[in-house]
Amino acid sequence: MKHPGFGAHTLGALARFSTRYPRTVLVLAVLLAASAAGLAATRMTVRTSNLDLISSELAPVRQFHEFAAAFGTPNTLVIVLESDDPQALRRAADHLTPTLRQVPRVRSVFDKLPLAPGVGEVISLDPYLTSHDGGMLFLFVQPDDPHSRAETIAPFVTAVEAAVNHLLAGSSVTAGLTGMPRFALDDRDIIQHDLARLSVLSLALVLILFATGFGALWRPLLAVVALLIGVAVTLGLASLYPAHLTLLSAFFASILFGLGVDAGIHIVDRTEELLGLGVAARDAPPQAVADLAPGLVGSALSTASLLGAMQFSGFRGFEELGTITSTGILVCLLAMTTVLPALLTWSERRPVTRRSIARRSATLPRPSHRRLGTALVKLQSRPLAWLLTLAAAGGLVAGFPPFDSDYLNLQPADSETVRLEREMVRRSDWSPEFAAFTAESRNDLEELAWNLADDEAVGTVRSLLDFEVMPGILPELPPDLLRAFRTPEGRYAVYAYPQANIWDPVEQETFVDHMLAMDRPVTGMPILGRFMVERSRRALVVSCLLGVPLLLLWVFLTFRELRWTLLAITPTVLTMGALAGLMHLFGLALNPLDIMALPIVLGIAVDDGIHIVHRFLAENGDAGSTLIGTGRSVVLTSATNLAAFGTLTLSSHQGLASFAWVLCLGVGSALVFSVGVLPGLMRWAYVRLQANSA
Repeated sequence: MKHPGFGAHTLGALARFSTRYPRTVLVLAVLLAASAAGLAATRMTVRTSNLDLISSELAPVRQFHEFAAAFGTPNTLVIVLESDDPQALRRAADHLTPTLRQVPRVRSVFDKLPLAPGVGEVISLDPYLTSHDGGMLFLFVQPDDPHSRAETIAPFVTAVEAAVNHLLAGSSVTAGLTGMPRFALDDRDIIQHDLARLSVLSLALVLILFATGFGALWRPLLAVVALLIGVAVTLGLASLYPAHLTLLSAFFASILFGLGVDAGIHIVDRTEELLGLGVAARDAPPQAVADLAPGLVGSALSTASLLGAMQFSGFRGFEELGTITSTGILVCLLAMTTVLPALLTWSERRPVTRRSIARRSATLPRPSHRRLGTALVKLQSRPLAWLLTLAAAGGLVAGFPPFDSDYLNLQPADSETVRLEREMVRRSDWSPEFAAFTAESRNDLEELAWNLADDEAVGTVRSLLDFEVMPGILPELPPDLLRAFRTPEGRYAVYAYPQANIWDPVEQETFVDHMLAMDRPVTGMPILGRFMVERSRRALVVSCLLGVPLLLLWVFLTFRELRWTLLAITPTVLTMGALAGLMHLFGLALNPLDIMALPIVLGIAVDDGIHIVHRFLAENGDAGSTLIGTGRSVVLTSATNLAAFGTLTLSSHQGLASFAWVLCLGVGSALVFSVGVLPGLMRWAYVRLQANSA
């Protein structure tokens, strides 16, 4: 049976040109990669604000910005003072506040209710913002940037922290920071630290596994060089759009190290097969590309379509990640079909020396290199295939685990910022997470404040009324504090703090529902946070609704027959079921970052299925030869994917680590179904087809 030739002519021509003029291609590739890297070094920035993940044109985001412009951002930094001596806490707060108000980029400091001296004792009211047990005291420090941009938040937090450490040096009072500005800075530090460390580790593991699988270093090393050129060019393109990285897109290189090297593995493997069959060294790479082109193009376009569909998700963080990774997959495919053949040809053209002869002979295919494929043939078992299929079906019935909307569960497990936030919520009526309303008049202010005070989901209400009704109030509020409650135009801010633990998903839903039920514009991180979660869920649905049909289209165009299309996507369907079951088994809950992993898993599973079915048709229904050849390559691509994604499990950021675990479970499942279930189905379909043709 003649297998389809989708893309064979174009990629084959590119590879032949590259092997004919290898030096020209390599010089151009190096210059392009260097220019792209230089462009990224001058243009690329890192953004860590949650507001950078969603469009400012959306109504909830616009309301947040409008409130921030009028009263200052609700993204406040909280200084948490701790001590066994309540009076020491009060003295520390009095000592800190005047200096903090003078710190650059500080808009306001809310440290206590401004009662006249001695009035608090008379009316039994503690003006300080303390915990119920008196062991904690809170200072709310508001940055002057209403947009919470990374370039302003970082110096703001650093300056506040330096002032606190200086003023409390030698004191019995300990101080820590929490709130969204501190979380944003923590995320930035994680990106900068883990990005460099884990990307290098990821690349090193990919190279080691690649070389181990082929029993030699030279050709795998050339494939990694081509991969690095592709990633560098992708980085340069990303510096043009979106021109920044976020917590979601910062680890695109690790993703491309896993996905981008797959084409290189298949090309090197096929090249060695052809060399073993006596094909000339110059002719083997372009012929390998031409032979593999339908699978390479189909799998790349399928995965790129899934990721590119995120462009229409309505969630900017996913849109940008989808743009970078989908572009990167196509760029890496181009690098593997041009730069890699040129490198392979150039390396064979080098002057012949004793060392080069030894190197080349070491990289020629040997029977031992095919042991992995032979082992896959021996592992074929109909009962095992049925068992795996039933397990996947059980996962499909169970469905994916519930969604975890607790933002703090994404942070490092030992985060001091998280500890302070949780302790603050548990031990006091105060929280950095609150709802913020705007009242247009004095009467509107009174009505809103009383309605909020009567709401069972609200623990504390703060507005200008608090200061006006208290006896002995100071003649005037501090100007910076007044700006947080009233504008010069006569508009008023009302802040509602939750009664229960805002980080409990049920309590959070209750509080947000009650605030939205007020039927007036409301903002604040709880409201914006739930909106972002809803958008991330919507992003997955939209991406699948748009991406899956495109995926099916590319698979169908690869094989031009429905039966082979359905067989090629079978591992994908089974992988989704197995992934759901494994997440239940290991206690992994879905979170906004895990959602991002699902399209990547879908793409990898489709890639495996396309390559296996394409080779099966090329071998005229010989499943054994398919597994010995492409089956071995699929194992190696899966191993390199696991290495690339597995390094992210070492990230201190629990959200990124969870994302990596989902990827690893998905890649492993796709491999199992591609080499353990699909071959038997292909043999059955092929026999039926031959019988019907007879």
